[in-house]
Amino acid sequence: MTTAELTLEPKSKTFGILGVIAGFLALLSVLVGPAIRDAIIPPPPAEKQLAEVVVSLKQHIAAKLKKTPAPPEPPRQRFSPRELPYTLSLALAAVAIIGGAVSYLRREDHRYAYVACGVGIATLVWHALILALAAVILCVILRYVLPDALS
Repeated sequence: MTTAELTLEPKSKTFGILGVIAGFLALLSVLVGPAIRDAIIPPPPAEKQLAEVVVSLKQHIAAKLKKTPAPPEPPRQRFSPRELPYTLSLALAAVAIIGGAVSYLRREDHRYAYVACGVGIATLVWHALILALAAVILCVILRYVLPDALS
């Protein structure tokens, strides 16, 4: 064997570094994104949201009692700025996992691949944790706050 065959040429770490950067941006987006979004686009007051729900409920009940068709619902907005941090973090988590997998398959430095996949999966776990906590809170409300409504 010659020394040229034994020397290891350093491989580029492009996909691994891309995955790590995307993973940390995804984690940052899911953790701090909602606070930044609320600072830039303040949520409507609770009274206004409640008033809109009460008015639409009143219109639906009146339509049922008069046996007329319910008023058509306004078209839903395809892009919701309220969901932007979560959508962005899911997309960046997917880029991180894919970047880590490609980095691993290209036999780049495995540390980058592990970190990229780990941070991407941590972002997905955070989303699952938020959904699980919301489900637990809903169950507690249904069980202890509204026990007579279920029976």
